[in-house]
Amino acid sequence: MPSEAVDAFLKEKRNAVIAGVRQDGRPGMTPNWFYWDGERFYISTMRGRVKYAMFMRDPRAQLLIDDPQGFKSVLVDGTVEVWEDHEKGLAFFRAVREKYGREVGTDDDLRANLVEEDRVLLVITPSRPAEAWPTWGFD
Repeated sequence: MPSEAVDAFLKEKRNAVIAGVRQDGRPGMTPNWFYWDGERFYISTMRGRVKYAMFMRDPRAQLLIDDPQGFKSVLVDGTVEVWEDHEKGLAFFRAVREKYGREVGTDDDLRANLVEEDRVLLVITPSRPAEAWPTWGFD
């Protein structure tokens, strides 16, 4: 488990920049909303996005959660599992949206929106225990 300060930091509204390996070998990075449940990170994306194809091909990832104003950062290496089953990920899709203040509605409303937007869930399992993650600014 990360320190209380790091855990609190991960629960705040901030972007996680997720990096993966593009088809041509270059890194691909995008900022994303995320939810951290204490064990895994959850990022919602669409099947038409480059990151969907990137992580279907190669599950290696790195997350950077950064606060440039407060000079704090957390760096996490991990493996991505792509959840395409909306029922399996429903609570986590909801958690991501609620964390960032997006209106969610009922479960039926959420399911309909996930289908309409062709969404999947990137589930990132850290490859090291949280106490081994590089962090900056949490002295």
